[in-house]
Amino acid sequence: MLQAIDPQRVYRDFQKKLKLDEHVIALSMALNETLLQRLAILNKAPETIVSLIAGPSILTQALRNRYPQATLTEIDYTLLQVEKKPLPLDVHSVDLVFCPMVLHWCVAPELLLQDIQRILKPGGVCLFSVLGPDTLKELRQALLSLSAKPYLPTFTDMHHWGDLLHRLKFANPVVDVDYFNVYYNNFEQLMRKLRTQSAIYFSQEVNKGLITPRQWQALEQAYEAHRDEQGLRITVEMIYGIAFGPAIKPEHEIQETSIPIQKVRRKSF
Repeated sequence: MLQAIDPQRVYRDFQKKLKLDEHVIALSMALNETLLQRLAILNKAPETIVSLIAGPSILTQALRNRYPQATLTEIDYTLLQVEKKPLPLDVHSVDLVFCPMVLHWCVAPELLLQDIQRILKPGGVCLFSVLGPDTLKELRQALLSLSAKPYLPTFTDMHHWGDLLHRLKFANPVVDVDYFNVYYNNFEQLMRKLRTQSAIYFSQEVNKGLITPRQWQALEQAYEAHRDEQGLRITVEMIYGIAFGPAIKPEHEIQETSIPIQKVRRKSF
């Protein structure tokens, strides 16, 4: 989860990046392949699906291909967040909410999860992925050569997401983590791709000063410590979560308590 998110800035930045190059698309698919594979746990094909996105639509088509008969609604949550609107769907109306790489751009992710729970049918499924705190750890370390200022956003760890799902009373939540190494030929290419992927510079706490050529050179040299035979390395920590909408008790299971009127006495104070 980012600290001190500016929703308008997040939305504007993603709107500038709606046209993605092949590298970004391939990377997004690779990072979320695990999430797509977990669709196999569904007992039956969902009839209604909500695909929550942040900016570019990358994985929605994979859902359409897998469930061609389903009614699928794609929603850019970065826009809803700016407009401060809930998900435009009825209570208990959705079988599957697919939410890749969205929650860490939320000002209040717990509110989005509550809204997801509201629209899920009993036993409906929410699948999500977020970035974990070890993401960009090499760049974070290299930036210390400039200063200790928070140039980069911080992301929340796996345990927070698990605790949040339990607190919101999702059924059978499971959260786990995986790590990926992404390689680039040189530092300029690395930084250009990061900006293209909207991976940095969203937080209001990010230092807004321009990096001088001398600082850039120092940063580039510091990052060389993370080069191996495959190139300059970036770590991406991916957190995957799955949770189910809580079941609703049938009416015949709801117990009413009755008290005979003769046993009710008025108490004076």
